[in-house]
This record gives sequence, C-alpha cells and structure tokens, in this order.
Amino acid sequence: MVALGVLIAAGTMLAGTIFVAIFDPSLETSAARNAAQLVVAMSLIGTALGFALFDSRGAVKEAFGKLGLGGRIAVGAIGLALLAWLAYIIFAGFLAPLLQPDQEDVTRELGTNKDELGSIAVAAFLIVIAAPLSEELFFRGFMFAGLRRSMSIWPAAAISAAVWGSLHLGAGNIGVAIQLAVFGVILAWLYERTGTLWAPVLAHAINNTIAFVLLVTDVV
Repeated sequence: MVALGVLIAAGTMLAGTIFVAIFDPSLETSAARNAAQLVVAMSLIGTALGFALFDSRGAVKEAFGKLGLGGRIAVGAIGLALLAWLAYIIFAGFLAPLLQPDQEDVTRELGTNKDELGSIAVAAFLIVIAAPLSEELFFRGFMFAGLRRSMSIWPAAAISAAVWGSLHLGAGNIGVAIQLAVFGVILAWLYERTGTLWAPVLAHAINNTIAFVLLVTDVV
C-alpha cells in the first residue's frame, strides 16, 4: 500500500509538472515555479488523504486521525518538537563538513523577488506552510505510519526518510539529501514519541522558517 502511494504521488507530481510546463516549458517564470511547487504539495496531501479515506471507509474524522491530525498538540509535544529541531541542527553541524551540502537558494529557485512583498509572501506560504504540512502528511503521517504496521520504528523511519531526502535531490547535491534524511529520521521519532503529526510539522516549519528568513535577508 505504501509503495503504491509513493508511485501515485510521484505520478501525480510528474503529470502536474508537465501540465504547468505546457504554459512555460522551461519553468522560467515565478508563476510557473510556484505552480510546480504547489503541484508537489497538493500531490502529497491528496495521496495521503486519499489512502487514509480509503482505509477509514470514507470517514473523514477517522482518516485525519489515522494521519496523526486528530486533536490538539500538547505543550510537551511542542517542547519535543523544539528539541528535535535542535538535535537536527547539531547533527547538521557535524555532517556539513563531511557532506558539503550545496543547496540552491530556494527563494531564487521559486523565482522570488526579494524586493516585492507579494513575491515574498507567496514563497513564504509555499516554504513555511505548504511544504512542512504536505511533506509531513505524506512521509510521516502516511508512509512512516504505514511502514510501522509491519516493521519496527528505525527501519520504517530510515526508509521514509530516505525517500523524503531523495525528493530534494533536484534542489542540491546528494549531501543535501543525506542531511535531510537524517532530519527525516528525527521527525519520524518525534511523531512516534508524541503521537501527533503536528509535532513534526512544527519542527519542520521552524526549520523552514529560519532558513527562509536567512535567505530573504541575504544572511546566507
């Protein structure tokens, strides 16, 4: 079921990107790049929700619960999310000299004009909100949770994290994918520990927000 979900999500992303490319073959405009990024987010969300609804026989509330979105996030889970993010930063600090990650400026890849408020707002939505929610929903809420039905936590975390890391190969080198795969394992542990998907979504959003602010302000 998980393998089928990955194939469907990949196929949907490819089909959506091809559709966007009909209007802008080189994806050179900011509108085309933003649309392509939105296609990725919608493909991941749609696939995860589709399988959850199928598994819950159409019961929406149960489907959201299966994806870890039921209820509110507790204060303790928020604290663990912050600790998980800090743990990733520490690991990334040790891994960076070995992996030499060379990720592209995401805002530039999205065609963001740092002097235009509207352009920054669109990029902020895609990077800070859409990406953490859609990626956690699919890779942790659907993929990791699905794998956990038939294997222990660490193999399930490693597989889902490796696939998630490979999604970012187009934005940089293999060092970026490996570094993010480490983050993916930490996020899977966080989901397992807290029982709510909002915790890894929060940790992911914190990471993306800080990276986005640094990029927009030309600090990095």
